Amino acid sequence: MKVMDMLVEVPDGDELDDGLLTVNDVLRMPPRRGYRFELHEGVLRMTPPPAWKHQRAAYRIERFFDDAGRAMCHENGIRFDGRNYRIPDVLVLRQDVELDEERSVHPPEIFEILVEVVSPSSVEEDQLVKAKLYAKAGIPQYWRIEPRQAGYVVVIGHLQDGQYATVREVPLDELLAGGGGLG
Repeated sequence: MKVMDMLVEVPDGDELDDGLLTVNDVLRMPPRRGYRFELHEGVLRMTPPPAWKHQRAAYRIERFFDDAGRAMCHENGIRFDGRNYRIPDVLVLRQDVELDEERSVHPPEIFEILVEVVSPSSVEEDQLVKAKLYAKAGIPQYWRIEPRQAGYVVVIGHLQDGQYATVREVPLDELLAGGGGLG
């Protein structure tokens, strides 16, 4: 049996007295090819590269936003505070905002829509944890692309009273064919 060493060198922390990391600690970590690091309440999360289906769904929704003339990027980081850092699959800018294209980490207030493609291993994380974090940051819309028996469905949530209310669920293929609009 072959065992792969997945040790990650964590830099000396800003405030490791409590055993938790900061966003600055994570940003100083050397990259691990194919993996990405996120931070939730000071706890490091390392995720493997997404499966082909996941990447394909993310690419298709990127094209949807690009074709609609919306400025977007994929897999850029958002610093929510000193202990929370996430890398959504697709990030759509507010229409009145200019993005600093030299940066890979941004504040949440410049985004209108965050999109996550749900993987079997991330259902609870995407539906509950990220939804709560994104809502607390005031992101107006949170879209989840969820696998279903008949294919992917886009669950479109709008921020209402501090949480996301589902306003529509539309099959991804129907949305991409022009049957879903932009929310």
